[in-house]
Amino acid sequence: MKEKIAIIYGTRPEFLKVFPIINEFKKVGQEIIIVNTGQHDSLLTEMEESFGITPHYQLSVQSLSFTNSNLIAKLIDEVSNLVHKENIQKIIAQGDTFTVLASSMVAFLEQRKFYHVEAGLRTSDIKLPFPEEYNRRVVSLTADINFSPTELSKQNLLKENILEDRISLVGNTIVDMIQYVTKKENIGIDYQDLVFITAHRRENIGQPLKNIAQAIKELAQQNPNTQFDWALHPNPNTRKIILDAFGNNISSNINFTEPLSYLEAIRKMAKSKLIISDSGGIQEEAPSLQKRVLILREETERPEVLTCGCGILVGTDIQKIKDNFYQIYNNPQEYIFKSENNPFGDGKASEKIIKKVIK
Repeated sequence: MKEKIAIIYGTRPEFLKVFPIINEFKKVGQEIIIVNTGQHDSLLTEMEESFGITPHYQLSVQSLSFTNSNLIAKLIDEVSNLVHKENIQKIIAQGDTFTVLASSMVAFLEQRKFYHVEAGLRTSDIKLPFPEEYNRRVVSLTADINFSPTELSKQNLLKENILEDRISLVGNTIVDMIQYVTKKENIGIDYQDLVFITAHRRENIGQPLKNIAQAIKELAQQNPNTQFDWALHPNPNTRKIILDAFGNNISSNINFTEPLSYLEAIRKMAKSKLIISDSGGIQEEAPSLQKRVLILREETERPEVLTCGCGILVGTDIQKIKDNFYQIYNNPQEYIFKSENNPFGDGKASEKIIKKVIK
């Protein structure tokens, strides 16, 4: 009897990274149990529908009254019940959310195998980003195989005394995803007078976000022929800070939008000349879309994007954001990133992962 394999995710970014793995399992005819823990709700459901995925289990773990500890406790309880109900022997999860942390804990305590996709990302501070850095460090300790997206992430694990036979360098599944989407949707790469912007990270809420908004406001005023499209985050606090910073003086070339679907976001980035964002996912997507990105953070757990020249850390300093914008924007040699320098792999990460899981 074949061992039962579950893929567990709970957020939109996780789904994007595991969809290519689900797809690859289908190609080889391997049955899997797909579990959505429900950490994100409607946005994730819409994404599942758009990619034709119906989870076998849709859990409900969120509550507005929950603390972080409450959420982890609920996740552990729900995942544990499911593992025993289905007699799941192998669990695959991606990233650094509470869904991943809880799934790895259940796997360890119930003596099931756990496979961590995108293992080895690190910053120098266990509290930054909070709580993701803590989550991913803990998950690495007990994973049966840590699937590293880059050589640097592999080295991070080795430095933490993770045994080499528990590390597999496979690349990042987001490259697989972008290759799938751009081919399926016939999305081409272009460089229009368009800047795509997102900003939502917890550490930027407050004065840092006000600085970001001020920098974009000034850039828009100084570049009236350039379109600035800012996809707002659902968080009402981030929206209020951004919109208050602009007040009633919003230039006609600034367009605030609701959160975009994944396909809409890829289309937007594919035709942009420059991306300005604090998103970790966008840092990974930009090289595959041959774009450069100004990273609105002081530190990134994806330093490969800096080393290859795709990303530049600008933090939330107004002048630094503007200076780097002008250094890149009007120079094709600067704003076109060469895809052969992509540090995140060749688009075959999912294929390598399933070979390790089902062998």
